[in-house]
Amino acid sequence: MPVKPILVAVAVSGVAFYTLGRYGHDIASPQLAQPMIQPAQAQVPQQPPQPPAGVATTPVDTAQAPADPNRPAATPQQPPPKIDETALRYFAGQGDTRRYEAELARLRALYPEWRPPTDLSSQGQTGDAELERMWRLFAEGKYGEVRAAIVQRGSADPNWRAPADLAAQLDTAEARQRLVNASDARQWEQVIRLGTETPAMLTCASVDALWRVAEAFVQTGKPERARDAYAYVLTNCTNPAERVGTLQKALATLPENLVEALLGQERQNEFASIRDEIARRHIGKAADDPAQKATPAEIQRIEALANAAATPDDAILLGFYTLHHEEPAKAVTWFQTALGRDGGAKAAEGAVLALGATRNYQEAETLGARWLEAGAANRKAYLDAVTALLTQEPPPRLDRTVIERIVRTVGQDKYAPGAGALGWYAYNAGQITPAGTWFDTALSWDRGYEPAAYGLALVRERQRDQAGLRTLVAEWGGRSQRIADVLNPRRARSVPPTGGQRDMRQRPLAGPADEPAERRPAAIIRAGRDNPAAREAGPAAEPARQAAAPRVGGDCGGGSSGAAALQRGWCLLNLKRPVAAAAAFEVARRGGNAQVVADAAAGLAYAKMQQGLTTEAMVAASAANLPPARRKELSTLLLAEQFYAQYDAKDFNGALVTLSERRRLAPETTDLMLMRGWSYYNLGRYQDAERIFETLYKVNKSPEALSGLTTIRDVTKRNIQ
Repeated sequence: MPVKPILVAVAVSGVAFYTLGRYGHDIASPQLAQPMIQPAQAQVPQQPPQPPAGVATTPVDTAQAPADPNRPAATPQQPPPKIDETALRYFAGQGDTRRYEAELARLRALYPEWRPPTDLSSQGQTGDAELERMWRLFAEGKYGEVRAAIVQRGSADPNWRAPADLAAQLDTAEARQRLVNASDARQWEQVIRLGTETPAMLTCASVDALWRVAEAFVQTGKPERARDAYAYVLTNCTNPAERVGTLQKALATLPENLVEALLGQERQNEFASIRDEIARRHIGKAADDPAQKATPAEIQRIEALANAAATPDDAILLGFYTLHHEEPAKAVTWFQTALGRDGGAKAAEGAVLALGATRNYQEAETLGARWLEAGAANRKAYLDAVTALLTQEPPPRLDRTVIERIVRTVGQDKYAPGAGALGWYAYNAGQITPAGTWFDTALSWDRGYEPAAYGLALVRERQRDQAGLRTLVAEWGGRSQRIADVLNPRRARSVPPTGGQRDMRQRPLAGPADEPAERRPAAIIRAGRDNPAAREAGPAAEPARQAAAPRVGGDCGGGSSGAAALQRGWCLLNLKRPVAAAAAFEVARRGGNAQVVADAAAGLAYAKMQQGLTTEAMVAASAANLPPARRKELSTLLLAEQFYAQYDAKDFNGALVTLSERRRLAPETTDLMLMRGWSYYNLGRYQDAERIFETLYKVNKSPEALSGLTTIRDVTKRNIQ
């Protein structure tokens, strides 16, 4: 099909400009005969465009046509125009295929009857070395040097004129350069003005310029005109990469309803990647907003891509979509696929969330622990998973290393729900004082966290702290009915959680008569069991603690010196804020004199013990250069901690050995005597256990001791029967 000019009018602020297309389409096509954008004010001629001046028209055959006396006399036939082929030959000689094709298309559009020479290497060569140099400079983009060469030759030869083709192309190239600069500087009105003034550059030979004009339309609030610019490329241009690139730019800048019209100009499934991207976009939006849904066709499209790919991106996308649309088991599979393809932190985050949604909390904790340092999103996913893990009913039995990792992460992030979960875990394990410490800690991080306030109310009730309970109810009673009901003697003893918050208080932990002792976790989460730093520390630490009593309102002061940090650490420890206290003691260890460093090491050991981090407490104590009394104090506490760790691990013989070692340093406390009895019980040494429980009951009528005696008698009776 012969190449014919394609007239395209683009209205810019009421001004129409026209471009000549590059590739061969018939002007008779109704689609191409219309302006790309109807001008707002300028009138577009209705008749077909006239050929450029000098182009021959078809002569009338006078031999066959009858004479018409009214017809004007025919004008003599004009000689064919002289066509400047210099640029065409130069680009061919340089092997510049793109510029050669653009120049060839331009000449064919201007001169439909013209045929390119068969030999561009020799025939028709001008032998004008200076002109050849100008074209070479032009091809290299050295437009300023071309201008200088034209001026210099014109000065030397007043009769010489630069070829019209070179002058026109130079004007167009310089205008295109100015347009690119204006576009890079985001001077959108300037981009549109330059396109208006130099329409010759807005052709298939320079699709980038068309893209930039389209972007300028978008940025100035004219998306429909941008759509028409993109449509011009798809209608007239054939380069596959440029056509796909045009749709990509349209997808990035235009509303989807305008993009849909452009997709209709697809040839041979060339826009499959664009349709994939649209499906991904819809699935991504629905993954972020569960109220939205992708179509089954879109999901199937991306599933096929995900299954065929070796990359993780589509699997991650489908993982979050299924996770947020109540298909967590599918989400686990997709995220595991993504992890197998090096999906990184995002795949791990999704996998932890999906495992949590399928109630595989311990697997979620194990996976999440490996990605804790990957970023805030991964830490949040881990903390949410362990919060759910700790608040299961009945509480799970966890390794001490897992508990210590959870405690450390919760403390580093000051995550109130995690501290509250640790409080409920301790509460349901019968560790009332540590539970209170964790509930206090949660409230110190988030004063509005109601589940922790409710847990603290139950702790104060169990501790018979009526004054503290009334204070808490006075603060929270108007906001939480269940906290107000704690003072109500008629309330049900087993209060279900409310407000969507799972707090594990399905029932209080059963005593030994209800549950065999070997199934009862001991001090798994210590967080300050019976406040050892306050009850067992002895007189050596009292001056420092008294000096660091909290100020009014719980303010522990500031200061950056080692001594100030030490005082702040003891103050925070008195406020049952062991995580913050540990940080203060660390500061004191790095910035104080020898005495401050020793005291800070002791304080750090206490803080770690209150958090249940026995191993770290031992490390801190070993680094302390303490006087004998203080060293004895710490050794006593650490041996108690070691006992509880051995008891948790069911090493009852080792636990008894540790208790005996501790007894050489300090008298055995009531709670440790009780735990000695249960150690005997778990070893089947019922007589020794009974002797311990009887002694405790005779001394203080301990209900825990009575429960132990009842358990032993039940077991003995069953054995006799």
